[in-house]
Amino acid sequence: MNKDIVLIADYHDENIEFRRFNEATGQEECFNRPNERDVWLRLLAECQAAAAGQGGRVVLVMESTTGWARMNALVRGQAELVLANVLQMPLPPKAHRRKNDRIDTGRILREYRNGDLPRAFQPRPAWRRLRRLVGLHVDLTRRQTALRNYLNRLLAHETWRERGKGLWSQRGQGGLWLWAQGLPAWDRLVVQQKLDEREEVAERLAQGHRHLKRLAGRWKAARKLDAIHGLGALSAVGIAACIGPVGRFADAEALIAYAGLAPGVRDSDGSRRDGHVGGGGTDKLLRFYLIEATTWARHIPRYRGAYLRMLKRRGKKVARLHLARLLLRSIYAVLRYGREFDPAAPQPKSRPLPSPSGGSPPEGIVGLQSQHNIHNIDTIVNQCHRTTTPDREAGVGRARRRAPAVAPRRP
Repeated sequence: MNKDIVLIADYHDENIEFRRFNEATGQEECFNRPNERDVWLRLLAECQAAAAGQGGRVVLVMESTTGWARMNALVRGQAELVLANVLQMPLPPKAHRRKNDRIDTGRILREYRNGDLPRAFQPRPAWRRLRRLVGLHVDLTRRQTALRNYLNRLLAHETWRERGKGLWSQRGQGGLWLWAQGLPAWDRLVVQQKLDEREEVAERLAQGHRHLKRLAGRWKAARKLDAIHGLGALSAVGIAACIGPVGRFADAEALIAYAGLAPGVRDSDGSRRDGHVGGGGTDKLLRFYLIEATTWARHIPRYRGAYLRMLKRRGKKVARLHLARLLLRSIYAVLRYGREFDPAAPQPKSRPLPSPSGGSPPEGIVGLQSQHNIHNIDTIVNQCHRTTTPDREAGVGRARRRAPAVAPRRP
């Protein structure tokens, strides 16, 4: 019989709805407290004293939202922190009609006691710092693209100026500055503000690139992904950071679902209907990197045939989603089993005759361990974080990757 004190917290910035359940006596109570550090410490001390008196422990269950990182540091040594992944919890029939904090805590407690509570991953501080750096890089890239698109559309709408590939070169930007000087006052102000902002974003991007490239040269998982044509050092670091410890995924299909690339399925009584792709993923950055990588990955011989077949059947958008799933399966094999990426098209294999003993596992699978964390990520991130001057890693600072000999040139 369990003798723990289970404390369910519906976390908010100002006030928190608590539900405390004593597994030894069955007593359950709900109360509301302000979200303050001293209030938390008094409540944890009270629960810890009650649990120690009956030979149990304190279990704090909260949603995987903002605040769990500081709560993890606060309750360390006093209670066990469990993060509930509410996105995977089934909704009650009338959830769209009745929704409040007390109902939410009751639902989390019910799932926890039944042993069906889906738990969220708790990344360590090094992973969180790395993911924030990757997220900043993606935000700056999107902002730079938005500024370029705005100026490009302005030129297309108001002028007959050429808008070729040299528009954003040093000479092209000088021409934009000269063109802005001859505009009316308000238009000149708008264009100059956009150009100034773009230069500032470009400087911030270059600073982030140096940190990410330095990390890519020291992180073995990123170097392995960098060998895949179409990714590059920056994308390799971003994908590896979004995935985290690859061992937390049971197989490649679980990783595909995490990226939001798995189709919805309705299966009942022998009838099956596949729905739209997406909607269930929790990592949008990973999906962003994969979709961008399909621009070059579609020319890899390993995926070329599957991409062309899907392109003919379902169109370009579905073909790119299918290619992103294939690419993610290869990434899982590289990180999980330490395999080297082979860009060559797979050869058709003849099915071997079954052996009298029932066969054996595929060669190269048994006994392999994950190579994703062969170097401690905490040590690598801390070393790069303390370094103030960027180191020029061999083979990392190149401007553009060259395609392997087996891959065709970009059309």
